[in-house]
Amino acid sequence: MKNTAIPLISVCCLLLAACTGSFSKVRTAIDQAPDWYDARRVEIRGEGYPEFIDVPVIAEGATPGQTLQASKSRGAELRAIFADSARAVPPANIAAEIEDLQETVRREFAGFEASSDFLTDEEIAAIRSAFDVPRVTRGLRAASR
Repeated sequence: MKNTAIPLISVCCLLLAACTGSFSKVRTAIDQAPDWYDARRVEIRGEGYPEFIDVPVIAEGATPGQTLQASKSRGAELRAIFADSARAVPPANIAAEIEDLQETVRREFAGFEASSDFLTDEEIAAIRSAFDVPRVTRGLRAASR
């Protein structure tokens, strides 16, 4: 019992001495805190905020909706300016441009040239007809059955 009591008492004394030193360090740090620290501490504690039950009193001449007509007319004026602007006009062939871009990207990923103008449908049909040899195609069809 003696062997464990002495180390426990000494550890407790060391912890007590360390805590008193750290408390004084914390107190000096709080005293030397910047100006915003007190405001932040009040905010964290939740002090200084109005209660939900408190109903604000509206001052005379500051009724809600008083400026709605002015903001409505200003909004109409801004919409008219925007509609008259050249930048507000949508592009004419936006769907065709998107389809062209889609086809270009698809062809690039497939490993073909980006432009699809290098062979027309007629040229493709002519090439296929040149390789359409009846005895070869008949032999391939019979072998696949």
